[in-house]
Amino acid sequence: MNSKSNIAEILNKLTAYKKKYYLNKIVKGLILNIGFILFIILLVSGLEYSFQLNSPTRTVLFALALISLIAVSINFLIIPLYHLLGNGKHLSNDEAAKQIGQYFPEIKDKLLNIIQLNELSSTENSLISASISQKYKNISLFNFKESINIRKSNKSYLPYLLIPSVITVLVFMFSPNMITEGSYRVIKFNEDFIPKAPFQFQILNDELNGFKGEDFTLTAKLEGNEIPAELFINKEGVKQKFERTTDNQFKFTFKNIQSNVDFRLEAAGFYSNNYQLKIYEKPSIQEMNIKLDYPNYTGLDNDMINNSGNIIIPEGTVVNWLIQSKASDQISIEFKNESYSFNNATQNSYNLSKSLVNSSDYKLNLFNKESNYNQSINYSIEVIKDKYPEINLTPINDSTYFRQVAIAGEISDDYGFSKLNIVYNKLKDGQTVEKGKVPLQFDRKILNQKYFSLWQLDSLIEENTQIEYYVEVADNDGVNGAKYSKSSSFIFQLPDDEYIEESIKKTSQNTENQIDKSVKAYEGTNQKLEELENILKTKRKLNWEDKKLLEDIINENEKRREELKKIKNEFESNQAKRDRFNKQSPELKEKSEQLENLMEEMLQNENEELMEKIKSLLEEQNQSDEFRESVEDLKRKEQNKLKEMERLMELFKRMEIQYDMKQVGEKLKDLEEKQNTLSEENDKQRDTESNDNSDEFNSEEEKQEAVKEQKELNQEFDKIQEELREIEKRNQSLKQPNSLQDTKEKESEIELNQQNSLQKLQENNKSGASEDQKKSAEEMKEMSEMLSSMQMNMEMEMLQENIDDLRDIVDNLLKLSFRQEELMKSFREVNPSDPRFISLSEKQLAMQDDAQIVEDSLNSLAERVFQIKNFINKELDQMNESMEASVSALRERENGKAIAEQQFAMTAMNNLALMLDDVLEQMQMQMQASMGMGQQSKGNQQSPSLSDMQKSLNQKTKELSQGQREGRQFSEKLGELAAEQAKIRKMMEELQKQLGNNGEEGGKENGGNAGDIVEEMEKIEEELVNKRLNERLIERQQKIVTRLLESEKANQEQEEDEERKGETATDYEKNRIPNAFEEYIEEKKKEIEQLRNVPPNFTPYYKNEINKYYNRLKLKENQKQ
Repeated sequence: MNSKSNIAEILNKLTAYKKKYYLNKIVKGLILNIGFILFIILLVSGLEYSFQLNSPTRTVLFALALISLIAVSINFLIIPLYHLLGNGKHLSNDEAAKQIGQYFPEIKDKLLNIIQLNELSSTENSLISASISQKYKNISLFNFKESINIRKSNKSYLPYLLIPSVITVLVFMFSPNMITEGSYRVIKFNEDFIPKAPFQFQILNDELNGFKGEDFTLTAKLEGNEIPAELFINKEGVKQKFERTTDNQFKFTFKNIQSNVDFRLEAAGFYSNNYQLKIYEKPSIQEMNIKLDYPNYTGLDNDMINNSGNIIIPEGTVVNWLIQSKASDQISIEFKNESYSFNNATQNSYNLSKSLVNSSDYKLNLFNKESNYNQSINYSIEVIKDKYPEINLTPINDSTYFRQVAIAGEISDDYGFSKLNIVYNKLKDGQTVEKGKVPLQFDRKILNQKYFSLWQLDSLIEENTQIEYYVEVADNDGVNGAKYSKSSSFIFQLPDDEYIEESIKKTSQNTENQIDKSVKAYEGTNQKLEELENILKTKRKLNWEDKKLLEDIINENEKRREELKKIKNEFESNQAKRDRFNKQSPELKEKSEQLENLMEEMLQNENEELMEKIKSLLEEQNQSDEFRESVEDLKRKEQNKLKEMERLMELFKRMEIQYDMKQVGEKLKDLEEKQNTLSEENDKQRDTESNDNSDEFNSEEEKQEAVKEQKELNQEFDKIQEELREIEKRNQSLKQPNSLQDTKEKESEIELNQQNSLQKLQENNKSGASEDQKKSAEEMKEMSEMLSSMQMNMEMEMLQENIDDLRDIVDNLLKLSFRQEELMKSFREVNPSDPRFISLSEKQLAMQDDAQIVEDSLNSLAERVFQIKNFINKELDQMNESMEASVSALRERENGKAIAEQQFAMTAMNNLALMLDDVLEQMQMQMQASMGMGQQSKGNQQSPSLSDMQKSLNQKTKELSQGQREGRQFSEKLGELAAEQAKIRKMMEELQKQLGNNGEEGGKENGGNAGDIVEEMEKIEEELVNKRLNERLIERQQKIVTRLLESEKANQEQEEDEERKGETATDYEKNRIPNAFEEYIEEKKKEIEQLRNVPPNFTPYYKNEINKYYNRLKLKENQKQ
């Protein structure tokens, strides 16, 4: 055998040795590993069982034990096994040879030498091979594996296994829980294990589930023989106390939970098991929008309600719910008897649409599958049913003409209107003879509005008929159809004569009272002005009270003006009523028109500029002479106003007395006819009866009827007598009473005959009663004629007296004017140092006294003569002011100023004379007309034209200009020419008025400028009065003739239109609206117009609110009044 084979055999034996070597180590590792495991189990279990370590300690203990076991296993078991498999750095051949040499003494170093020699022999060396062979022979007989005895070599390690095993067996026999429980708790190192308590912890909640953001109440119970007094909860390292509810029950509330909560209970040092409160997202509504599609007829804009489920909607609205939810899997809506599921459009987005007609509570149900939770949210829907429209009617009857009714009221509805009509029934003898409807204007969209219309009844109303009417309104309900409502019913009928008479009398009395009240107010103002004037004379500066006095005077001026407007409106309304029902005489109608004109003149606010001036001076604290003069000027003007008001009072009384007397006469005529009729009826009955008892009544009823009728006539005459006494009483209240004829004797005779006829009727004596009735009727006729004659005579006498007085006044005015002219000339010829200056000044002063007499006479006459206009007061005021200023200037020896003022005074006298002469001429014409003179029809005699009259005047002016131009006679002739020119001008103005011309525009329509003609005539009058007679004046007069001829040609065409205008006059009167009634109409129209002026872009809601606001304002105004 060669050396190589020997070496191979030796290496194989070494490999076998190594495997047994490592196998021995593995056996050793198993023994030590098992023993160590048992030791570790006993140690760890014992420690945990004995000390009941907490989780962190157990974690450390478990980790140490595990590390130890792993280390032992690696070192004693895994590494040898790894080497056994031939991996890693294992036992070398040299080390194995040494170990074998140590076991076999015979071998010693031989085996090591062979291995070393083999490593050295890199080439074939016979010497080394021989050496190896030699040594091989010595060791070939040995089995290397025998050097390792596994059983024997590991026997020493068996205690490490047996001792833990025996201990483990003993522990299992006597205290198995130490190992089982201890090891279990160590293995479950991350769990807490509670020491066993002498009582039990019990959670009473069915589920430990809560919702995020909400509170959760945990309830617990302790059971056992010994119950601790306190119970705690450990959560997240925080210990908190439970609230004790009973002896052994407790509760604890988790606040605003946001996430899962781990906890355990603790009591008396003992712990419960660990628990977990699970927190879920609660299904909720994140956003809810409700889209409301209103019915078209409501006029409402579609709306969107955000985050609110309670809604109030009109009937028929389509409701669309749009919901954004959180943690919900399904949403449904539940009504009283039905439910619907929402459409799930996208994740957490739901919608549902439904048309609603009834109110209902409903709830939204939100479902969450994960938490098995169902949340319900309760809401309500209030459906507003379309209401019936509401209407009220406040008709205002035309209490003057009784031809129309002002239909006024309010309508309201929730959404608007479709119809508004007056519905009427015409009744006669209680039976309907005609029906009809009259549509009214209204706004379909304004929900609360006023309506107004002037309903003309001329074609419907008749005597002995009634118009029953109401207003009917229909809404615009688009769901259920239009609904109707109607106002209260009213009846319109013509009033009887007694009502009309009483109404006229009551209004007249009220007008008289108001005028009297105004007279006293003016008197009070004049007293205050007198007081203020005295204050200004004694004080240089006004104090607060003095200024307040002046402010009161200024404020009262406008107040009295408003009162006069009311008086005028009331007077005109009453006169219109008289025209409508009593047919006033032309004379009375003319006087009423003159009174209206008088009031219109008084309403001219001529003091306004003066008042503003005084206010301005008062505010500037300017109490100079200008201020005092302004106050004096105001005083004079207010005195004139007082005179005008006193005159108005006197003229009104005279006219009312005349009217009442005429009415009494008419009543007497009617009573006479009734008395005759009653007498004739008795005669007829007696003539038709042929028996002996024909003078008696056939029955008691017949007799009583006749007695009743006679009594009524007697009562009517008693009323007439009362009215006559009232007329006499009122006549005596006049400053200059009328001369009334005594009718008491005639009244007594009528009264006696009526009593006799009544007595005979009661005695069944028809013939005797009839005779007395005839006598009564005849005497009534005589008395009626007496009153008529007395009234005519009274008017004639008064007219004549007035004419005489006016003629004297005009004459005195002319005399004053001439005297003033002579004085003016005399003052021009003297200087202030001349002794005659004083005597002339005394004459001027005397003229003031004479002028005062003329003024008093004129004021007295003005209270009886309607034709005298208020402008006389202005001229009188100008005359007095100029004469006073002239006297003042003379005292200061200012001759030039005095002459200028005298010229003004003379001009005022001449103007007064001209004006009064015109009035005198009118009165004379009235006198002639009353006496039946001077009345000629247009067909029988043609009056001279204006152009002819102007030509005649021009000729007289030309002749006067060629004669002597000085002296009194010349002045008188100039005055006559001026008066004649004024007369022509007046006639021209009257003609212009009749033709409907209006200044320049009307003149142009007639081929000439009528306004310019009148103006030119006025200038000529002024020049004649001021004695400026020259060629230029004559040329201007000639031009007037030319223009008059042109105008007359146009006037002829204008007159042809008079018939057409006359035909329409009656229609105008029918449609004429009384002033007071017209004011009411305008007020209503303004109220309605306020709503029409609301901006159109306002929604119906705001329009409605604005209308309600106007109504509240109106209500407050009415309450104040």
